[in-house]
Amino acid sequence: MARASPAQDAAEARLPGDRLRWAGVPWLEAPRRQVSAARCEGRLPHAILVHGPLGGGQSALALWTAQLLLCETALDQPCGRCASCVLFLAGNHPDFHGVSIEEKASYIKVDQVRDLCATLAMTSYRGRAKVGLVEPADRMNINANNALLKTLEEPPEDTLLILVASRLDRLARTVVSRCQRIRVSQPTTREALAWLEEQEARDDWSGLLAMAAGAPLQALDLAASGAGELTRDMAAAIPPRRPTAFDPLALADTWSKDRPADRLAWLENWVSAQVREAATGSDAVNNNRDNSLPSAPAGLNIRAAFELLDRVREARSLQERSLNTLLLFEDLLVGFAEAFAGGIAVRPEIEG
Repeated sequence: MARASPAQDAAEARLPGDRLRWAGVPWLEAPRRQVSAARCEGRLPHAILVHGPLGGGQSALALWTAQLLLCETALDQPCGRCASCVLFLAGNHPDFHGVSIEEKASYIKVDQVRDLCATLAMTSYRGRAKVGLVEPADRMNINANNALLKTLEEPPEDTLLILVASRLDRLARTVVSRCQRIRVSQPTTREALAWLEEQEARDDWSGLLAMAAGAPLQALDLAASGAGELTRDMAAAIPPRRPTAFDPLALADTWSKDRPADRLAWLENWVSAQVREAATGSDAVNNNRDNSLPSAPAGLNIRAAFELLDRVREARSLQERSLNTLLLFEDLLVGFAEAFAGGIAVRPEIEG
């Protein structure tokens, strides 16, 4: 069954209709009720911080909240029929203003936030509420955080500012403290897998969900981007429980040129699984067959594996900043060889 990917790019806020279809997923029911009750009782704050794991649905919830506030009915959910809803779904509502990362940029810039704040300070075009959306808010630079602070401290009348984030530690504490938080919790693994199977029948959902850190919408994105094939490719490069030769530099060169972010996510998930299995001495914690992960080679150096896991996580953070991805992979694969030296024979190709 063909289906579209639930893209997480905030730039799609210009056309929110597609992303809003995910607002009705079961695990968002509680936060939807929370927002709806606050709106019906006149308790909506001036700023909301919707946060949760990437791909958990906070983006859809934020758009749903924006549409609810702009809707001209008094229902507990957007009617979808009034003039405001029609404009919103078409991406043309004059009182909805979104800010996201510009093309070829790494962060939301201070000028973008200043423009948003200036726009929200103006009178509503339709004589009702105004909504500003900053997504991903955790990718604002420090100056952008500071520029937003004044609006949070002195909010314009009839204005709701919605911030969407997956990493609260990347937001200024002063910004976080001035927002009412709404956390999007992940469904259980069983619930997530059941929901994913309803979207499309696949035999690799378990592995994709693990790679997505349990976030179902992120797993859908990974499936749409061909991560299932990538998973098989990665597993073939790290064969199970038998010595083999591989060239770290050649492999790093290949991986750095083909979906490096997804490969780093896979590596983090795989190394984490091997560390858990080695630490417990049992495969009960993580069933590698169910997750489509190859078993760890014999001779795991547990201390080196923990260090490697830290390096993979650091590499994922650094890769977002457009640093040298090739060097990141070279460093990781050398660390991999150190951690699993008992099961893999490395053939270095470094010329003196």
